[in-house]
Amino acid sequence: MSPAALAGALLLAALPVRVESEACPSSAEVERALALLLPAASDAALPDLARVERRDGKLRIQLVDAKAAVIAERVLDGNGSCSDLAALAAAVIGSWESDGHPDFTRPHAELLPSPAVGMPAPASSPSLAYDVAVGASLSLAGSPAAGGTLALILIPRGAGPGLRLFAAGEAARTLDLGMGQARWQRWMGAAELDWRFARGTLVLDLHGGLGLGWLAVDGVGFSQNLSILTFSPAATAGARLSWWLTRRLAAWLDLGSLCWARGQTVYSQPSGSAEEIPQLLGLASIGLALGRVETGR
Repeated sequence: MSPAALAGALLLAALPVRVESEACPSSAEVERALALLLPAASDAALPDLARVERRDGKLRIQLVDAKAAVIAERVLDGNGSCSDLAALAAAVIGSWESDGHPDFTRPHAELLPSPAVGMPAPASSPSLAYDVAVGASLSLAGSPAAGGTLALILIPRGAGPGLRLFAAGEAARTLDLGMGQARWQRWMGAAELDWRFARGTLVLDLHGGLGLGWLAVDGVGFSQNLSILTFSPAATAGARLSWWLTRRLAAWLDLGSLCWARGQTVYSQPSGSAEEIPQLLGLASIGLALGRVETGR
């Protein structure tokens, strides 16, 4: 016998526990794994007996003392290779032996046995969900106008509350004013609270907050055409439904509205014609999002 084989045999012989297993994993595999976890027992120590049995997809482990009294018993998921199951069984047995015999504990050793069948696994820590969404939009404010939207959503715990930053622009609309027209368009931005609900690959975001609009108005067809740029705050609200094709890519549909804080009126001179620019804007947009999401797949 080689020196390495002899040393291995001596180490197994000195284990504080013997393993009895007739199938995968074998007793030799479990004992080899245990030798890495437990120190050798003294000659006076009476070894415990660990029975390992794999049946019907389950791994049953039982530990009895030298008087045949059951010390502990556990049933685990039995799926995996023989070597993996041997390591799992050794971790459980080593934990029991260390609890019952503190002198068996190796310094700095940390054993992490799998949860028993029927017991809930420890919950994983929630992770940040985020996405950048780009879309085409159709807004309605007196008359329809095409446009585009850009949004960034951050959900710190994967679901629940988060933050949404939003920007949008739209094509120009016109209002008739006597002998000419007023051409107007808005660019919008908003910071919103977002509340996310996720079920499978479908994710619903309810959002609302405060926005700011830049209104540009140009006169067209008058003897003297004037231009003006004004700002107005707005309240925003909406909902986005996303279908996550993968954990990184989603298709989405968003329906929202903006209500401007103050009305804005355009006039023509010298006719005195006046028209109000609508304070309420409805916005429907559709597009794609790239990011990371917790979908509960």
